[in-house]
Amino acid sequence: MSSIIQFLYLSLFFFTPLIFTSLTSELFEVPKMYFVYLITLAIFFFHLLTWLKGKTTLFSKNKLNIPLLIFFSTQLISTFFSVDIHTSLFGYYSRLNGGLLSLAAFSILFLILPQYLNPKFINKLINSILVSGLLVSSYGILEHFGIDKHLWVQDVQSRVFSTLGQPNWLAAYLCILLPFAINKFLNSKSKFQSTIYFLLITNYYLCLLFTKSKSGILAAIVSIAIYFGIYFYKNIFKNKNNQIEKEISSLTKWGWGVLLIISIFIILSLTISNPIKDIIFPQKIVPPIPQTNTINITPSEDIRKIVWTGSIDLWKRYPLFGTGPETFAYTYYWTRPAAHNLTSEWDFLYNKAHNEYLNYLATTGTLGFIAYIFFILSIIYLIIKNIFPSQINNNFYIAILASFISILITNFAGFSVVITSLFFFLLPLFTLLESSLKTDQKPKSKFYFFILIPIFLFLISKIFSFIIADISYNQSQAYLSKQQLATAKQFINLSIYLRPKEAIYHSLAASIASKNDQVALAVNHSNISLSLSPASTNLWKERAQLFSELSTKDPAYFVYAIDALEKSSRLAPSDAKIFYLLGKFYEAASKNDEATKNYLHALLLKPNYDHASFALGERYFNDKNYNEAKKYFEITLKYAPTNPDAKNYLDKIEKLLVK
Repeated sequence: MSSIIQFLYLSLFFFTPLIFTSLTSELFEVPKMYFVYLITLAIFFFHLLTWLKGKTTLFSKNKLNIPLLIFFSTQLISTFFSVDIHTSLFGYYSRLNGGLLSLAAFSILFLILPQYLNPKFINKLINSILVSGLLVSSYGILEHFGIDKHLWVQDVQSRVFSTLGQPNWLAAYLCILLPFAINKFLNSKSKFQSTIYFLLITNYYLCLLFTKSKSGILAAIVSIAIYFGIYFYKNIFKNKNNQIEKEISSLTKWGWGVLLIISIFIILSLTISNPIKDIIFPQKIVPPIPQTNTINITPSEDIRKIVWTGSIDLWKRYPLFGTGPETFAYTYYWTRPAAHNLTSEWDFLYNKAHNEYLNYLATTGTLGFIAYIFFILSIIYLIIKNIFPSQINNNFYIAILASFISILITNFAGFSVVITSLFFFLLPLFTLLESSLKTDQKPKSKFYFFILIPIFLFLISKIFSFIIADISYNQSQAYLSKQQLATAKQFINLSIYLRPKEAIYHSLAASIASKNDQVALAVNHSNISLSLSPASTNLWKERAQLFSELSTKDPAYFVYAIDALEKSSRLAPSDAKIFYLLGKFYEAASKNDEATKNYLHALLLKPNYDHASFALGERYFNDKNYNEAKKYFEITLKYAPTNPDAKNYLDKIEKLLVK
């Protein structure tokens, strides 16, 4: 039974980074998380069977159990007080990772793994991890040369993401692997092994550079420096009776190995376009040719600072328990700084704080944040304690520390995804070795077997129902885009049947029913959707769009569209787009004063909002207030100089003012 469990853990580390599919609503994170759920359930089932036979304890005792359980308890408490308990339980829909269910899965894997660890199995795990990483990085390198450029909207050749779905996520993953590959290289016993591991290191680092991830490259530099520094201290200079003794042979071997690694890193860093090369050899800034149709891209670090400010303000509102795990996509709107409107991503939805620590602070409060930091410090303390106390050869532990530190660095500039969470929770356990499954327990009653099997089958069926529901939801969206409404309805009905408490399913069903002229059904699904997730600004926007469509059949519904947008504006008081839409809706309802008021508020929040300034210009032009109309049309042309309608209005105003 233990061999089956070890095989499942090997599969978990090997296949998780490789999995992605277009069948699900999100290509990368969703299928990876469901795979983790399935493997976790299988591991738990076979582990319980082993326990029932009296061959192992239920959970091993180690020094990290208490910090983990404290951390998980705070997440449970925060979920209880969440503004959206469903989202906190299952995670934000397109991510899943970070919800209480995902944390429970990682915690179960954490509590079980130590009992099956031994040096031989750990070596298999590392080899499995490195081979999987080789496949991922090789695909990333091929991606840079255009192997799949026709499949993506993104410029994947410029910044690769391989099977991880985003360049920064791929970079974070590669940073985890590099210390282990370097450790294998420096401790290899033959030239053949050295060559293989050197090529592996080169492959990883080349792919890392192709991601152009600043946080990833920084994490790699810091983690590798930590590895080299501690390795040098532990293996080259040994402190004996306060005397530093140089081991010349070890120094020579180690020195050549390190020199080779650093040399290839320098060569690649200076010959391939990446942030390191840009810093060392900055390109000459050539004055750009004026373009009227270009978009100014806001630097990601500037956007992060704005999001971080909103995250801290959110924590100040909910300081103890936060707003609930994975609710950031809803609650960030509550404290979103108006400065966000002036960025190139002003109308993007942010479902994470882009800083794992601030994300925990905002969504799980002071309690969750302190527990998270305590868990991290406990892990670091345990690893360091295993590195320094003795004369044993523990270079592998140095690699674990360096790898774990890289996760902490990339999480500071981003957030954890499925694969990084897997390593975050399980990697530290590689320092805990259980030599065997010794136990003094007696076999349990066979009665428990008859209870366990139906529970296991039920849970497996639930996970598969979640997967099928998501695939059906994705199919429904696809058929709706093709206006094949009957088929779209069949698929979304299946999704709702399998998961009736999923708000976004009901919102999509409402849209399909509306297009099928099933007004009462559309309204009912919309009501259910908002009753399930009333804090979701996006769902309120979708409701406004729904009632706007229904008003073409019955004008009485238009007031409900306005009400929905008003609710959105209260949930997202700094979202300029909502106030602009409110202005358009009020104008359509012939409430011109309210329309003007909302247009002005949209411009107050986003002074460069050309749509709002143009709408104001039209509003004043129709009221024959030509001076004000001219003012706002000129503002429009300042930010949208190619707008022909604004130019035409200005020409008309000039003629009218002359008269």
